[in-house]
Amino acid sequence: MTDFVENYENLSDNEIVTEINGGNYELMRVIIERYYSVVIFNVRKYCSEDFFDDAVQEANLALYTAVKSYEPQKSAFSTFATLCIKRALFSMLKQRNGQKNIPKELISSIEETEIVDINSPEKLFIEKESLKTLKNNIQVELSALEYKVLQLFLNGESYSDISKKLGISQKSVDNSLTRIRKKLKFK
Repeated sequence: MTDFVENYENLSDNEIVTEINGGNYELMRVIIERYYSVVIFNVRKYCSEDFFDDAVQEANLALYTAVKSYEPQKSAFSTFATLCIKRALFSMLKQRNGQKNIPKELISSIEETEIVDINSPEKLFIEKESLKTLKNNIQVELSALEYKVLQLFLNGESYSDISKKLGISQKSVDNSLTRIRKKLKFK
């Protein structure tokens, strides 16, 4: 775990989500790291190795969507985030399979959603090592500009904000994200 993430270890998910939605997009890193094992668990459970990386990417985007649309009075964030991740994977599978043979276990209500124990020391260690490897592989595959664009995008920055911060056009930001998806798709 990075020092940055450890600084927010004692905050609840709701507190972090509130901070992110209040403009502190840097805290998205904390949510991504906290839910990394949930993402990996669901991807392994529902998706084949053929498109594992695509599924992880879709699940992480779903996690970001969960942060942005979360309503605390309706459910716990962990339940809502898990449901969003499952639904994103469901949509991806539906698209890939031409709407054929969707596993019934993907279709579930928020009350039925399984919460993964992310506090197991063994799981945390294994997932941290996997995360380090993934980060290193991503950094090797992407150009310096693409890596900066990806970091800003994952921190919740809009295309407009990214283009201003990096001094490039919004079209260049869009092109970079397209190249990033292609480069990371089959690795």
